[in-house]
Amino acid sequence: MGDIGGSGLRFGLLGPLRAWYGEQELELGRPQQRAVLAVLLGAAGRTVAVPVLVEGVWGGAAPADPRKAVQLAVSRLRAAFRPYAGDDPERMPLVRVGDGYAFRAAGAELDSAEWDALLAEARRLRDADAPPQEVREVLRRAHRMWVGEPLAGLPGPHAEAVRARLTEQRVSAKETELELDADLGDRTDLTAATAALALEHPGRPRLTAVLMRALYQAGRKAEALAVYEDARAWLPPGEDGPAGLQLRILREDASLLPANATTGPTEPAATETDSWQAPDQLPSGLPDFTGRTEEAETLADRLAGAGGRAVVVSALDGMGGVGKTTLAVHVARRVRDRFPDGQLFADLRGADRTPPDPGTVLAGFLRDLGVDPGEIPPDTGERSALYRSALSGRRVLVVLDNAATTGHVEPLLPGSPGCAVLVTSRHRLTGLAGAHQLRLDTLPPEQALELFTLIVGAERVAAEPGAAEQVVRACGLLPLAVRIVASRLAADPSLTLAALTEGLRREHRLVELSDGERTVEASFALSYRRLDAELARAFRLLSLPDAPDVPLPCAAALLDRTEAEAGELLETLVDLNLLHSPRFGRYGFHDLVRAYARGRLAEEDGATESTAATDRLLDFCLASARNADLAARRPDPVELSLLDAAVSHPGRPVADGAQAVRWMREQAEVHAAVIALSCADPAVPLDRAAELADRMSSVLAERTQTTVIADLAERLAGEAEARGDHGPHALARYVRGSMLWHVNRYAESAEEIRRVVDICTATGTERVLAKALLTLGGNARVHGRYAEAAEHAGRAAGLFRRLDAGRSEGSALGEFAFSAAQTGRLAEARDAAERCARLMSDSGPVSAATGRYYLARVLRLCGDPEAALAHAVGAREEFAALQVTVFAAASGDLAARIHAEAGRWLLAVDAAEAVLPLARRTSAALEAALLRTLGTALTGLGRPRQARACLTDALEVYERLGLKEESEQVRGLLER
Repeated sequence: MGDIGGSGLRFGLLGPLRAWYGEQELELGRPQQRAVLAVLLGAAGRTVAVPVLVEGVWGGAAPADPRKAVQLAVSRLRAAFRPYAGDDPERMPLVRVGDGYAFRAAGAELDSAEWDALLAEARRLRDADAPPQEVREVLRRAHRMWVGEPLAGLPGPHAEAVRARLTEQRVSAKETELELDADLGDRTDLTAATAALALEHPGRPRLTAVLMRALYQAGRKAEALAVYEDARAWLPPGEDGPAGLQLRILREDASLLPANATTGPTEPAATETDSWQAPDQLPSGLPDFTGRTEEAETLADRLAGAGGRAVVVSALDGMGGVGKTTLAVHVARRVRDRFPDGQLFADLRGADRTPPDPGTVLAGFLRDLGVDPGEIPPDTGERSALYRSALSGRRVLVVLDNAATTGHVEPLLPGSPGCAVLVTSRHRLTGLAGAHQLRLDTLPPEQALELFTLIVGAERVAAEPGAAEQVVRACGLLPLAVRIVASRLAADPSLTLAALTEGLRREHRLVELSDGERTVEASFALSYRRLDAELARAFRLLSLPDAPDVPLPCAAALLDRTEAEAGELLETLVDLNLLHSPRFGRYGFHDLVRAYARGRLAEEDGATESTAATDRLLDFCLASARNADLAARRPDPVELSLLDAAVSHPGRPVADGAQAVRWMREQAEVHAAVIALSCADPAVPLDRAAELADRMSSVLAERTQTTVIADLAERLAGEAEARGDHGPHALARYVRGSMLWHVNRYAESAEEIRRVVDICTATGTERVLAKALLTLGGNARVHGRYAEAAEHAGRAAGLFRRLDAGRSEGSALGEFAFSAAQTGRLAEARDAAERCARLMSDSGPVSAATGRYYLARVLRLCGDPEAALAHAVGAREEFAALQVTVFAAASGDLAARIHAEAGRWLLAVDAAEAVLPLARRTSAALEAALLRTLGTALTGLGRPRQARACLTDALEVYERLGLKEESEQVRGLLER
């Protein structure tokens, strides 16, 4: 076939007709020539008579001399194939045969033939009951071959017939693919994709049914039913089509949900969805685990029963130090192979002063399961529902350690019967319905002695057997106490068991032993008193922050040591069982050990040492948070330090935005702890704590963190107000108001921000004032008070300009421009928006995209919709690539509105549906705006019932948010 850059001829019919020889594209000439070639290619080497060619290309409008027209077209096509045939007439694929022509080229490839082969393969797989994922992948491969309308631009009946056949095949195959998507439930844009195809090809029962099911699965039941009502006039009857589906939706038939969301017995998922991440969070087990054989067997048997009709929940309770966590981890690791979809672990810190809220734990679980942080809802109930959906159809083991109450546990229980849960608590969780309860007592004497011997060594125990028994009894037969005392003995070969026994007796007298926890405290004291001064200091100081564990860099700052020095100290304490290391480079306490360490800290160290340690940790955390913010957002120096708080530590270097978010997320509990320490210690100034909360709010711009940061800021504000510290007071209230604004609590936000403006105006705190005015302007804009919004944003822009903060000035100008345009100040608004885009274009990709979005909003209002659309679409694509979910949804909403205002209803629906899932997870106000746009566009398309369902949902959201103007506008649309 030749050797010019490839092996032969290739033809593309799934788009404009094109031909290649190797890598060289052949120029096929005019449409009539291409139409002749299309007829010959369709004959697959058979001879096509000239009259048939004429009819196929020209139909009833044949030229005056049709035979000559065909000859001319063939002649020109032969010239086009000369790079392939050369001067060898035997290689020319276009040949004359009798009264006709044929195209014959051995090995020539047609994309339409490959398309047919893939469709046949998909049918074969379905007939063989192959996994639906395999069938879908074949169909997706087939659809990726399409580049446009088949034989686009070619005239004649033949081209029209081929177009109709291939288009019908394509839509039918797409229907099958979408049905498989609905069955599997792993496609987030299913509604958008189905709606776009249904609008392009109305009147197809299968497509209507898929759209109804997709909407129902997305929680949009009213719209699903409205789709049927709008289409019922031309739909066929029958229980297998949309009519039957309507009845199943009305009955809320569970089988309409994805296959992985059913409630019956499940098998391990056949294949993992694109976003699924199998978690592997179980802590390392103890190599010297001993005893508890009966209890371990009981728990393992119960967990092995997962997969029946309900989730298996086993609750293990017992006093502190009795070994609940150790046993739970040992059993979980033993049965982990029965849970191939992963294992989740969380320390609920039920004995701490401030245990984590279940919503915080759920946010962590969801991230670990592959859910985008921007898609995690703010409400604990919604998070719990999303968590159960993520685990549906999976076999996952969940270990919930150290629970305080039943309420602490219930939101974290999966709904899939393939899952199992193992809970530990110091108290019996009697309210945990259906749970298998197991009380864990102290070790039998022989098991306690066995544990002691494993750690100390058989020779030393054999030398003093009586003393060994006295030691384990003096430890109250509690595993934690036995382990700590034995580790102390193993670390000191010169210490005899007799001396150890006497030491324990002395410590018991000191603590006036009265219960098991006091017994453990005696073992702590014995080990603690044998630490050298440096280790003892590290042990005491690490107990300061009320966090589950502390990373090595933070610990080094706290101890005022290098990371190498701190690591050596902490690893020694781990070896002595006074600390544990849940992950590499992170160190924490058993809660009883922490309580003992804090007692030692209060007794042995003065307030000055605790203050200095808090100061060092706070200094490091703020410096590192600033580094993270610089990597993530590239803010102005003014914005980076609104109170100009000085730090002496350089902080941890941060390479990029992804590392910045990861660092700030992983240290969130340490940051909360050091802010709490600052509030509790009057000797620690609050300016750095307030700035740390501000950096948290800037870098962790995700709804999983907003409530946590708002609560921290509220505590800071109260303490700063009590101290009369105006700067931190203003900044803390600003942070809280900003967080409340982001979760649509507008009235509370406005109240906080007005207080900030008053404080800053009275004290001259310009940097915080500028930020507060910008937020106040945004609040006024949301409620339609555009003149007020423009005034606030304009003042903010002026302040930022005076402070030489270009990026911040650009952001304020964007807000000003939009509100000014709404009041009719169009020329001024456009100038401000264009300056906004220029200022923000040099401040990193997120800021540049934000500037484009602000400009697009204003260009739309200034009567330049096409330029606005270009910027809105560009901004949406940039935000999507940067994973800035809320702005991607806002840009998509803007593009949809512009299409709707131009009467491009199909494009409006497509654009709105594409980002509606993002809005549902990030902003209720955006969700309502998109539903309103959808309602308008569907009305234009003649889908009144579906439109009304969308508008009704939009009205409900607007009323819930208290947005009166928007509510009235939607009511007007509903009354038309």
